[in-house]
Amino acid sequence: MRSFDKDMFNRKWSLDSVALLEMDEVAPDLFRNRHNQPNAYRALFGGQIVAQALQAADRTTPGRTVHSLHCYFLRAGSAASLIDYAVERTRDGGRFSTRRVVARQEGQVIFTMECSYRTPIAGFSHQQAMSVPFEPEHALDESAFEAIIGAENQRYAALFKGHYPIEVRMPGPAGYVETVADAKRHYWLRAPGAERVDDPATHRQIFAFMSDFMFAGAPLARHTVALPGPHLFVASLDHCIWFHRDMRCDDWLLFETEGPNAQNGVNMARGLVYNRAGELVASLAQEALQYPVDEGD
Repeated sequence: MRSFDKDMFNRKWSLDSVALLEMDEVAPDLFRNRHNQPNAYRALFGGQIVAQALQAADRTTPGRTVHSLHCYFLRAGSAASLIDYAVERTRDGGRFSTRRVVARQEGQVIFTMECSYRTPIAGFSHQQAMSVPFEPEHALDESAFEAIIGAENQRYAALFKGHYPIEVRMPGPAGYVETVADAKRHYWLRAPGAERVDDPATHRQIFAFMSDFMFAGAPLARHTVALPGPHLFVASLDHCIWFHRDMRCDDWLLFETEGPNAQNGVNMARGLVYNRAGELVASLAQEALQYPVDEGD
């Protein structure tokens, strides 16, 4: 079992979200990353693998826009080795393209992704409205959140810490240190480094990176268990994104999340993501292994 890295919170990442995506094409349709983002459980951060796999697929589908991706995490990646992303051009049709990406480290498959691309056509338009106000400027940063939750609950502030190039805001303790019966909670994320790029595809890749941050904790809103921490084992199993509209990740995005099920050590999270204009930009779903462990293990 992978141990918890308590020193993670004392380190800061020197690269922003754009730099973390850097990859080289080392052979036709084969891409190798330059940088790794570890997580608190001494493995690779899942969002990094999703984002880099998406970039690899994007580089084989010029002129088309990804609308969905479905991922499976097969092995825990190592921060000590680079990753090779092999892209299979499954199909190129008149309006849609399909890609399969296989990520390998040291010759072993650690991750697979299926993704679909489209060309826009005229059609119906509607969306589900936000259920809470979009007010990140009035939400809590790290110091304000720590003051509210008190000294006895400081482990819940771990989501603000560590070396991720992401900023976080939370509305309050509900869903974190206070149980909510409907297993719903929301938060705001942004990636400041994204301000130096305008390419919508790059922002979708950065969003894929961000989408795995905090999301697995949604089912824990009914159990008031801090994530991450040495008291909990966590490993993503699968991750899905549906892209509805373009987004900018250097501005705040509202994540409305819920955890409708937890059973046999597997918890499910679902989410809707909105921009400042109230537009629904993406939908998410994820399953993750989550179960309590002895902190001494």
